[in-house]
Amino acid sequence: MSILASIGGFGETLFSYLLPFIFVLGVVVFFHELGHFWVARRCGVKVDTFSIGFGPEIFGWNDRHQTRWKLSWIPLGGFVKFAGDENAASMPSREQLAAIPDSQRKGLFHFKPLWQRAAVVAAGPIANFILAIAIFAGIYTFAGQTVALPTVDGVRQGTAADEAGFEAGDYVVKIDGSKIDTFEDMQRIVAA
Repeated sequence: MSILASIGGFGETLFSYLLPFIFVLGVVVFFHELGHFWVARRCGVKVDTFSIGFGPEIFGWNDRHQTRWKLSWIPLGGFVKFAGDENAASMPSREQLAAIPDSQRKGLFHFKPLWQRAAVVAAGPIANFILAIAIFAGIYTFAGQTVALPTVDGVRQGTAADEAGFEAGDYVVKIDGSKIDTFEDMQRIVAA
């Protein structure tokens, strides 16, 4: 019977932790790679592949610029493969680069000016930074900020609070004329 319980626990772990982790990682990777992709396109770099995940393709499609958009089986990253790259790490061989005629160099990443290559490389982390700002702004906009209310949880006998007449559940609105909105306001004034 303990084997069945273990299997049930594994399923719970899979759906409670692993799948949300893969989803969040997929969103972060998508925006990271989208940053590289978007800036590369703006700089005139031809993109062959936009992949979320590694390994064999699960499904995909080609857009009007002949970029292959795909989802792959190993969901631990992704890549944007530029035209002329030997592999997903954007590492062509020097011999192949030297052999490319000038007429075919127009859309290749490695022949773009340094500032454009730097912009393409930096765009992924910048996209993640923008995503983080958007997520936190959304959380604060729609869920607000968690604030502890200035209430008294309990009073020990013989303390200053007991002598002042505080009781559990009291809501503190002012201290020495200063308005109290949060428990942190109360802590700050009392600590001083």
